[in-house]
Amino acid sequence: MTSLTKQAVDLLLQVMETRAAKVQAATLRQVAPRATDQLLGAKLLMASGHIPVVTAMDAFEDEPIPAEWCAERRQFGYHNSVGRWITVDADELAALSIDYQLIFAKMLVNFDRTAPARPDPLIDGVAWDIGTIRLTGAKSPVPVWFARHLADPRVWSSLDALFERRPPDKLRVILTSTPGDRIPITANKANVVISIADVASAPGKLAISPQAVGKRVFPGQAQRRFPIDHSDDYGVVYVHEEEFKFRGLRHRDFLAILFDAYWSGRPVCRTITALSDAGFSEKTNSLSKAFSGRTDWQSFIKYDEGNCWIEAPPG
Repeated sequence: MTSLTKQAVDLLLQVMETRAAKVQAATLRQVAPRATDQLLGAKLLMASGHIPVVTAMDAFEDEPIPAEWCAERRQFGYHNSVGRWITVDADELAALSIDYQLIFAKMLVNFDRTAPARPDPLIDGVAWDIGTIRLTGAKSPVPVWFARHLADPRVWSSLDALFERRPPDKLRVILTSTPGDRIPITANKANVVISIADVASAPGKLAISPQAVGKRVFPGQAQRRFPIDHSDDYGVVYVHEEEFKFRGLRHRDFLAILFDAYWSGRPVCRTITALSDAGFSEKTNSLSKAFSGRTDWQSFIKYDEGNCWIEAPPG
């Protein structure tokens, strides 16, 4: 699996925001060669014909001119200012376009999603119905669309008119590659338009955070990560639909250490070190002693060979 850098994700969003969502491979490689290769390796960009435009150097001036296909020579090229045929490598003219279906799947991988077999076009090349998602706080699945190039007044006018013609039952999420500060404001408040970059789960990830989306849709409601999360003071741990309460300061400090490690992606901690850092005495040298009198912590804290870590049970 090809991993993406933040530069690659940013480049992909920029391509999605171009008028045709199609760019010349040579142009992208000049801007960001490594990021381009990552996007091609991940199959998020794919070859799609040619863009027959080159930059000619005539009289020391950069001049964009069309390239032509010469059937006799079986090659692309152009005639310079003195009539000489200049051959152009076809790879330099190769066009790259977006694999939207794959991108939508990667964007919504963290959601409980019901998706059509293929994205349903709403506005040709600009907007798609990509199914429904479940959000904490919503009683029923929430319709989700994707739209791009929203800073273009004509595109926005078409989308806003579509909001009028097809109002949602309660609310609808519209995800977009357009930066948040360039999204126009709609009077149709049941349509919540969200920039992908503003709700990404992490830099270099296309995956969107359900919690971040939930905060945009229900700004006054506390959101929880799934399948495991905790209150701000670590006094309550949420595992699926269960709650585990911890009142002691040392317990909460110990949970803070384990959860900080869990969210960092390096969950394993040395048990004695973590207990000591949380303020337990030297005599408290095991988790059974630290949590004496209760065993419910074993639902989400695992231990082995002097190590301990947070592990969310399967649903």
